[in-house]
Amino acid sequence: METFKVEAIVLKTDDFGDANRVVTLFTKEFGKLEANAYGCRRSRSPLSGAMQMFNHISAEITRGSKVDTIRDADILNFYDALTKDLERLAYASLLFEIVNRMTFPRQQELATFNLLKKSLPALSKRNPKVAALIGACQFMETSGVQLNFSRCVHCGADIEGDAAISILDGGAVCMNCVDAAQDIRPYPDALRKTFETMLGFNWRDETKLTFNTRQLDAAENFFVDYVQSVLGNSLKSVQFIHEFIN
Repeated sequence: METFKVEAIVLKTDDFGDANRVVTLFTKEFGKLEANAYGCRRSRSPLSGAMQMFNHISAEITRGSKVDTIRDADILNFYDALTKDLERLAYASLLFEIVNRMTFPRQQELATFNLLKKSLPALSKRNPKVAALIGACQFMETSGVQLNFSRCVHCGADIEGDAAISILDGGAVCMNCVDAAQDIRPYPDALRKTFETMLGFNWRDETKLTFNTRQLDAAENFFVDYVQSVLGNSLKSVQFIHEFIN
């Protein structure tokens, strides 16, 4: 059996049996992988600490005919703030669920791996809602399914001032093209600037980000609607946020 090593972010975990766990990893080398971590829920297991969501790890995996198996793992970075604070946990889960549900197994996506890796310190230290929305916005952009926030999807004109936006049409709509658009909703100038700031954000920039609360909430509501429309069903993490955070 082939054994290989990966650098990975733990994207999702599911318990099975008395002590085992199915772990979804987003790896630098192969993209998304799912593997079994047998016995990892036992306190004495060498895998017990590493097989937790949001961990940045190195792992040794054996490829199986039906399912891969994690043989060994070391923690490279551990973000305990994400498990101790309910709001941070909720918004980190939102970003990770979006990435998990919108990527396919065994397709190397280095940009997505790097985005997850860079987002974890920000989710631990910055406003978690802001960090999660920036991560989701940039992920959608690199995935090729992002809406056009700055140019009219009908005539191509630059958007200036208040306009409209349509999920069905693929983005912003200038006031001259509103009558030709479907399912439009208001797109104030402040919301457009919020999206543009998120898309252009440099994760290494330590500058404190400040957003108008109303526009940040509008960005969250719009972006969640958009992602769920792409997926065709709801995000579990959104329900958690509505029940326990908002």
